[in-house]
Amino acid sequence: MNSLGDKPKLLKEIVEWAEKSIIVVLIAVMSFLLLVSTLELIFIVIASLGSGENGVLLVDLDNLLNIFGVFLLVLIGIELLDTIKVYFKENVIHVEVVILVALIAIARKVIVLDFEHYTGLEILGISAIIIALSGGYYLLKKTGSTGILPSEEKPHQENEPSGSEESKSVIKK
Repeated sequence: MNSLGDKPKLLKEIVEWAEKSIIVVLIAVMSFLLLVSTLELIFIVIASLGSGENGVLLVDLDNLLNIFGVFLLVLIGIELLDTIKVYFKENVIHVEVVILVALIAIARKVIVLDFEHYTGLEILGISAIIIALSGGYYLLKKTGSTGILPSEEKPHQENEPSGSEESKSVIKK
């Protein structure tokens, strides 16, 4: 017969199994979507090369923006897949990768943006998002923090000074 102490442990194991199963399914689905979108990108590039005037192999501006948009979508998918894989292995969400995905997504939005259809306030909002994400990325790189959980303190090594010579001598006495 199970005691009450075994039930929380069993529940925790079930939740961990469900979480890992969901992550594996997400990796499979994301991989499939990346494969399909890469094939779509190749098809768009080939179709765009032959769509120039009089059969000339030139890509017009609209098609070029479409190609860049699909290319950046594939890049976003790759970064998201990488984030999912790292979470699966380490159970840590790397904030740096999430911010990079957001920066790539907003860059994609700006590249394909038709400024005639947006108000000045909406464009300022997009600018504020870019500045906030860039500032956050800069601060993450400057502090060296990449994960959502604080990094563990490293133990003092022999080469690192752990205090003045006076404090060492006091400890020895």
